[in-house]
Formats: sequence, structure tokens, C-alpha cells
Amino acid sequence: MKPFIEIRNLTKTYPSVAGEFSTPVLNNLSLEVTRGRTLGLIGPSGSGKSTLLNIMGGLDVPTSGEVWIDGNQVHQLS
Repeated sequence: MKPFIEIRNLTKTYPSVAGEFSTPVLNNLSLEVTRGRTLGLIGPSGSGKSTLLNIMGGLDVPTSGEVWIDGNQVHQLS
């Protein structure tokens, strides 16, 4: 079955204020979720849950990788 949500090699890093180093939040995350499945995200504060949801919703841009929902690449949508 074709996945409804497909995340491929997703990475998100935030640069430091001084720009000397970056903080990795998501590192090479891949995930497939088929239509009709229920999924929960759990983890400690600062582990990247909200960052992942913001990227999936098109509110944030990944450093690298792709997010596909229902056959559409999220960051190619207008």
C-alpha cells in the first residue's frame, strides 16, 4: 500500500546565535504512515516533536530531506 505520509532522510539543524556551530534537532529521519493509521509522537521536551509537525505542515523548512503527504511534496506546494 502506498504511504499517505512519507518522510525521507529529514534533517533539521538550527544555527547558533553566533553562527559558530549548529544544533541538530532531527537527524536523517525516515518514516512511512499508511492511510487510516493512528500515530502518536512522544518524547522529552526539546526532542523535535514540534519541529517535525511544523515541517510536515509546511510551517518550517527542513535543512535537508523530503516530506510527502498524499503524493505531494509539501515544500513544493504554493
